[in-house]
Amino acid sequence: MEQKKFRLRLNLFDGIVLALALAVGAFLLWTAMKPQIPDEAAPASTSSVRYTVRLQRCILGTSELIRTGDQVADNIKNYVVGEVTAVEAVPCRRRVLDRENLRKVWAETDAFEDILLTLESPCQITDSAITLDGGYELRVGSTAYLRGIGYMGAGPVVSIEEVAK
Repeated sequence: MEQKKFRLRLNLFDGIVLALALAVGAFLLWTAMKPQIPDEAAPASTSSVRYTVRLQRCILGTSELIRTGDQVADNIKNYVVGEVTAVEAVPCRRRVLDRENLRKVWAETDAFEDILLTLESPCQITDSAITLDGGYELRVGSTAYLRGIGYMGAGPVVSIEEVAK
């Protein structure tokens, strides 16, 4: 009896699938075997930071509840985010439709006020972030959800500055 020889016949599709499988296997082997390079990030410096949050659309009179020296906490994660150093009530402005000119304009509302709340807190400053002592990461433009004794509000972080010691 004659013994048949095994011949591997690959068409174009089979060749492409086999090449991709080999490439994925080589990549996975390379990522598993490569040495880990430690991150050489700059060490964090401990400092103090003063930042301002604009609490938007607060009920009139809310600014009178805030006292200098009060502790303020994050309303979501319950982190202490700092001590109040200054409070300023400003008119609340919102976008409304100007029906005559068919465009949106800024208008002041009588029932609400915005509060510019300036806080001071110890922090750690790295190249990538400013982290308050409670673990709260601070960035300009991010929304802060704050609460104090008798009030709470939300609004963007308007400015951040490092306090010289």
